[in-house]
Amino acid sequence: MGRNTIRYVIILATFSVLGIILIQFFFLRNTVNLNERKFHESTTQALNVVAQRLVSYNQKVKGREAKADLPNAVDQISNNYYVVNVNEDIHPGLLEHFLIEEFKNHNLKVDFEFAIYDCENEKMVYGKHLMEKNDSLTSTLLVSNQSDECDAEDALFEQHYNTQAAKKECGLPTCEKYTYYFGVSFPNRSKYYSSQVHGWYVVNGFLLIVILFFGYTLLVIFKQRRLSEIQKNFINNLTHEFRTPIASIDLSSKVIADPRILDHPNRLREYSNIISEQTQRLSAQVDKVLQMASIEKQRLELDLTMIELNQFVQKSISDFKTSQNGNQYAINFTSEVDDWRIQADSLHFSNVIFNILDNAIKYCDESPIVDVRLSQTKKSILLQFADNGIGIPKEYRKKIFGRFFRVPTGDIHNVKGFGLGLDYVLKIIERHNWEIDVSDNSPKGSIFTIVIPK
Repeated sequence: MGRNTIRYVIILATFSVLGIILIQFFFLRNTVNLNERKFHESTTQALNVVAQRLVSYNQKVKGREAKADLPNAVDQISNNYYVVNVNEDIHPGLLEHFLIEEFKNHNLKVDFEFAIYDCENEKMVYGKHLMEKNDSLTSTLLVSNQSDECDAEDALFEQHYNTQAAKKECGLPTCEKYTYYFGVSFPNRSKYYSSQVHGWYVVNGFLLIVILFFGYTLLVIFKQRRLSEIQKNFINNLTHEFRTPIASIDLSSKVIADPRILDHPNRLREYSNIISEQTQRLSAQVDKVLQMASIEKQRLELDLTMIELNQFVQKSISDFKTSQNGNQYAINFTSEVDDWRIQADSLHFSNVIFNILDNAIKYCDESPIVDVRLSQTKKSILLQFADNGIGIPKEYRKKIFGRFFRVPTGDIHNVKGFGLGLDYVLKIIERHNWEIDVSDNSPKGSIFTIVIPK
């Protein structure tokens, strides 16, 4: 799959998921608004009926003629608090009975608290909090054994005055607009909404799972794409690394095959040396690939020995210079550490030094100069390699330790390599429980710092 195809698929999938989320959001918001309007309308209707029944009962008891319906009896003070203007005396037991009955008739299954305004004390009194699960029981106890609604209301009225209920003050707020009124509060109104949109929560839960899988799929796609590019770059580098020595060996072998070469022993010796050097180069590259494959397949076991750090670093630098066949470069060594010994695998540790020095020389567009320095802090020994090379951009400093990764150079491929050296370095450093860091070397180059705990 091409890069553009992957990009288009990801863009379309992202817009699709965002579209589904927006649709779900609008549906959920509309559902909540609809349920809120429905709750308000049902509550207003129920409280209006309660107000009319209270007025009708008072008129019947006092023998007055019935009057027209109360205009705008219900007033919503806040989101969960209503006051109802009755303009008549209100009996708590009768009010409780009417509220329970009308809320049940209007299918309002929610906890509520009610109270009556006492104009003498200017406070809300007779407050009572009724739970939805106990409403039917409360209503049954109050109206048991009554033959009809009128008898039940008379019984409630008589019960209220016989018990002489105390005017217990409650915390519901008052309303200055009316004189004879009662208030109803719904402290758990949110439960009503959550029960109505429970299905949407389930759908949104499944949608969240789909989004998580979508994100994981994108992550896998990007990872596979990156691995594909790394594999492609590795094959290209492998081809370039092997093509040059193979071509040199092929050319030298053809020259040696010519019988006239025997008349020129110096040329024969020269081409023989070329074949030997290029064969060693091929062997070294193959060994490097096999070495990394071996480290990947099985846990690396270190052969730890006690080494003196100054002597070991100096010998490693000397061995490196010997292996470079006279290349023009300078390696300077300074130390601020006296006779410090550490436990390390001498073979792998020397390979780490070789790889860092080799990179410092290869990635330099002028005469390479590498300053190797040993220093110490209170807790660590620092082995630093400061070069004057092309440097490493900040965004690539962590990636350079990844297998097969090489800093992009566009169409310029003047430095050969597989991107395996620093991956090997990091594995050896971590296996020793050390650390490695990369920073700028002002004004030019990079500094590789190996941190060895004391």
